[in-house]
Amino acid sequence: MTSSTLLKVFSALAAASAAVYGWLWYTSGEQPTAWLLRVAAAALLIALVAGFVNPESRPRLMLRFLAALFALFTLISFAADVSRPRSDGEGAISLLQHLHNLAPAFVSALERTVTRITGPVGWDPVLTSVLSLPATMIFLLLAIACGFLGRPRRRIRIFANDY
Repeated sequence: MTSSTLLKVFSALAAASAAVYGWLWYTSGEQPTAWLLRVAAAALLIALVAGFVNPESRPRLMLRFLAALFALFTLISFAADVSRPRSDGEGAISLLQHLHNLAPAFVSALERTVTRITGPVGWDPVLTSVLSLPATMIFLLLAIACGFLGRPRRRIRIFANDY
């Protein structure tokens, strides 16, 4: 079985299990058990690994697109930091402050979800310390990481000369 076939199989499994999870959630009105979501996450992870093995795969293209998108977010957050009026002692706006301003319900839902899954330690010292970094720096690091992972691979050609 080739890596592209594995990529297609596990991508379909991830999409199907996520769709079933969403359908069950929609029809019953309450959140179903998490095993379907775990299957979707595991299948997506395996599909990404299978895509990275293949030198001509679509996840590389997706990562290059995400790198460009995160670079755009970097520029937007940098422009927001530079153009806003500053009072004494204010630095760059953190991603957590941006999220609180734009989507406070999302931040509270994220906090509840993270504390339910990992406990209060996962939210307060771990995730808040990451989200308290300037948004420009977080998006820049994500753009660099996605760009590095999505870069085209060099083909190595080895020729053996037999005499």
